[in-house]
Amino acid sequence: MLRGIRRTMLAAATLLLSLAIAGPPAGAHDPGTPEGKAEQAELLRIYEPTWRSGEAIADATVTCVNGKAGSYPCKNVDLLAFLPQSALGGGGSSSMWYWTDSLNGSEYILYCRSNGVSFVNVTDPNNPRYLGNLPAANGVSSSWCDIRTYKNYAYIGKDSVSHGIQIFDLTKLRNVTTTQTFTAAARFTGITNSHTLWINQATGFLYVSGANTCSKGLTIYNIQNPLTLSLAGCYSSAVYSHESVVVNYTGPDTRYTGREIAFNYTGQGRTFQILDVTNKSSIKVLSSVTHPGAGFIHQGHWTSDFKHMIVNDETISTAGGSPDFVYNIEKLDAARYVGKDIATRGTFVNHNGYTVGNRHFQASYRGGLRILDTTNAASAALPEVGYFDVDPSSNSSGYSGSWMALPYLKNGVVAVQSIGVGLFLVRPTGTAAVS
Repeated sequence: MLRGIRRTMLAAATLLLSLAIAGPPAGAHDPGTPEGKAEQAELLRIYEPTWRSGEAIADATVTCVNGKAGSYPCKNVDLLAFLPQSALGGGGSSSMWYWTDSLNGSEYILYCRSNGVSFVNVTDPNNPRYLGNLPAANGVSSSWCDIRTYKNYAYIGKDSVSHGIQIFDLTKLRNVTTTQTFTAAARFTGITNSHTLWINQATGFLYVSGANTCSKGLTIYNIQNPLTLSLAGCYSSAVYSHESVVVNYTGPDTRYTGREIAFNYTGQGRTFQILDVTNKSSIKVLSSVTHPGAGFIHQGHWTSDFKHMIVNDETISTAGGSPDFVYNIEKLDAARYVGKDIATRGTFVNHNGYTVGNRHFQASYRGGLRILDTTNAASAALPEVGYFDVDPSSNSSGYSGSWMALPYLKNGVVAVQSIGVGLFLVRPTGTAAVS
């Protein structure tokens, strides 16, 4: 028994050393900036090895009663299941995405880790099943990892290391009954590192932010042949592209209906941009705006009516209550700042957010999952209607806790990741549910 504990501790120490060399357990800044290096130091300070990530929770829903679901603080959110990091292949963790198999409707979470990607069948959200691991290319370790899907393929990139982009055939997940070590279908080495990825499902273009190409701007690849990446465009005018969310536009500005529009967040460039990327060889900046005191404009998502954008800023002071910033985007070439939500929910740091219906689902590091009502976004009022706190010890600023929350699973299920701790499956109830 003692020998086993020693082996586990040695593995944890080895992992921590590799993280110190290759990058932090998770993070969102350009690692080449002073902000990114400061974040790395903070993440290493608070890093929890995976053997301390707790016991699995499954088989039955843990109802949120009197502000608690088991030991987790909550409001209008029930806990369905929890898989600890030690049951997901170990390592640190950061981003994740999802895939629904069109053949049989099965649902999967694709869980990025410092040393690979975990595949979890979440078709039964009370009983998630870990199917196996795709090791990182070249055996590298970096928790700046991102993953997106196109058709039946997943695309995986990592920052700060020579990794390229792995392409994985998701149909390999069908009928898996024993834990597997998977292999990639292909690997693209036209780039070495990347920070975030986005794929426009309607057009088959992959948008890579923060790579070693295009001056860390936006590099665009045609992936209509899913196993081949063909360079299609490059946007390098901004100082950095931290993340871009790209769609075929269907909003109120009918001048741009059907055009391919990128909402670009420039990090230390301190601007939120709207780009027309329809013509990849002639990308047009439609708007470039900012908010007072901007620090690191990190990511955002539109409201369901496409009239407003809810933007998070990862380094701005949260002493006033972890603000989100609202922009009016009714005219794509005249976006304007509206104001910031003035709620006082704690001093945790807001991270990625996604909108479904009239609810905005936000991963907020030590604040866990926060659910905001977007009904009055026009006046920058985003009242909190629910939460599930994956880090009960603290709601202060810092970079532990939740990096990503995905509200796209069936029956209102939300997947919530916690850095180095594991995967939670929860379901909003009452006023927190999408209406």
